[in-house]
Amino acid sequence: MLSTQLVFLIGALLCALTFFVLYGLAASRVAGADCVRWAALLGAAGNLLYAFGRALPPLLAYEAANAVYAAATAVLVAGFRLLFRRSVHAKGLSASVLVLAVLVAYFHYVHDSFFGRSVVVSLYQVMAMGVIGHTLLRARRQWHKPYYVKAFILAVCLLTAAGHLGRIGWQYVAPGPINPTSLLQPAPSSIFFLGAFCVSLPALAFGGLLLVHRRIVATVEEAANRDFLTGALSRRAFFKLGEREVAVAGRTHRPLALLLIDFDNFKPINDKLGHEAGDKALIAFVRRAESVLRTTDFLGRVGGDEFAVLMPEADLAAAANAGERLKKRIEATREGDPLAGVTLSIGAALWQERDSLKELMKRADTALYRAKANGRNCVMTESALAN
Repeated sequence: MLSTQLVFLIGALLCALTFFVLYGLAASRVAGADCVRWAALLGAAGNLLYAFGRALPPLLAYEAANAVYAAATAVLVAGFRLLFRRSVHAKGLSASVLVLAVLVAYFHYVHDSFFGRSVVVSLYQVMAMGVIGHTLLRARRQWHKPYYVKAFILAVCLLTAAGHLGRIGWQYVAPGPINPTSLLQPAPSSIFFLGAFCVSLPALAFGGLLLVHRRIVATVEEAANRDFLTGALSRRAFFKLGEREVAVAGRTHRPLALLLIDFDNFKPINDKLGHEAGDKALIAFVRRAESVLRTTDFLGRVGGDEFAVLMPEADLAAAANAGERLKKRIEATREGDPLAGVTLSIGAALWQERDSLKELMKRADTALYRAKANGRNCVMTESALAN
């Protein structure tokens, strides 16, 4: 049969392992990762203080052990708040740990009561689990697949809170002979509850680790899908997304328009002012385009100074109007602006039944070529080509 000391040592080991794994991800700089890592380390320290409580001075065995473990929980709360981009009330969390330590000391030196200390510690953990669970639920709009990580964290919070409340109830009603009077007392009820509680903190830290890993993967994917200079969709990402939108249009029979945009006089900027000026012009163009286009439109950089805009649920007239607004916005730039002197030629095409993305791009490119041949600085639609 497990002893309570062994249970605490297992909890310390699990926390330490989680700490070292998170330490390996220290360079990721994901907000909240540091807090989760330090929570795991504090959890290991708290479990060790609990495990060797009988060999330690009372101040370490009671006040320090409970304060360190409560600090681990508070830092873990801060970590989850940061992981879901929520504010952290550091002073409030610090004050809560201090209040717990004072109450534990009161039920140790003033009114010695194991039940009183248990109630204080358990209620603290219940409130912490409530804050973590509430944080996840309030941030559910930020949830991305896989959802099992969030479900796992919520389940651990729920079970931990229920277990602590159950522990209070059990100690309140349990007969004297089987009611524990110490954490290290080898009573079956102590081992049952403490076994679950010692696993809960490393389990939550592990859940935080999974969130950190997912955030790192998402950051890498985002970097791969974005043009390194302008922040627009990369060519690869744009074509992948375009194929998806073409498939959606085929299923729903909703309109899908495409704009191909080319700078008319970009080369002189690079030749006269240098490539740095050209880079600034490209970056400025993307910022202006994003302010003109709808949030549902997709802007991608498909060439050096060539961009494409995929416009779901937009007909040819709407696409042409968007192109005109963008053209006029660039024309309105003044001297000293990175885009001063730049004009745009734009070709617009509308997806047709059984069109592939390649065919849609080809028709938009034909319209763009006609815009160039028509004197540049204009928007040409595929319908205008037939006239």
